Amino acid sequence: MKLPDFNSGSSNPYGGSIDRVWPLGYKSPHTGTAPDASMPATILIADDHDDNRELLQLLLVGAGYDVREARDGSECVAIARDERPDLIVIDLSMPVLDGWGVFQELKADQSTRTIPCMAVTAHAELTRSQAMETGFSAYVSKPFSIEALLKTVADLLASQKSE
Repeated sequence: MKLPDFNSGSSNPYGGSIDRVWPLGYKSPHTGTAPDASMPATILIADDHDDNRELLQLLLVGAGYDVREARDGSECVAIARDERPDLIVIDLSMPVLDGWGVFQELKADQSTRTIPCMAVTAHAELTRSQAMETGFSAYVSKPFSIEALLKTVADLLASQKSE
C-alpha cells in the first residue's frame, strides 16, 4: 500500500489541497504578515503550560506567523531581547518571572519597549482593566475564541505596521 505524500502540499487522499492545518476545519481569514510585509510576523508566546503554548503555536503557525516559545518569564525576556519579535503574547501567571514582571522589564529596555504585548490569561475581568492600564496593547481571556484571538493579533500587527 502506497502512503499519500503530504509533504508536497498539493493534495490529500480525501480531495482538495492542503495548505494549512486548522482545528475542526477552521480556515483563517488572516495573513501572518510582519509590519514590514516582506516576511511572516514573528510572535513570541510566553506561557508555562505546555498545552497552552502548543495550542497558541498551532493557531498562529496555521495563520502564517513565525512563532517562538518561552516557558517562563525570564526566558521570554531573553528571547525578546535576542530576537525582537513583532508581537509578544504573555501569560500573566508564570514561574520565575510573572507576566507583569516580564512586561515591566520589556518596557524598561530600549531594545524591546516598542514591541506590542498582549496578555492572554484566565484571570478575572479586573485583570483586564489592570493590564490595559499598565500598558498592555491587548488582553484576551482564556478560554478564548480562535477568531477573537487571531483578529486581535492581526489588528495589533496592522497597527504596528501603520506606525
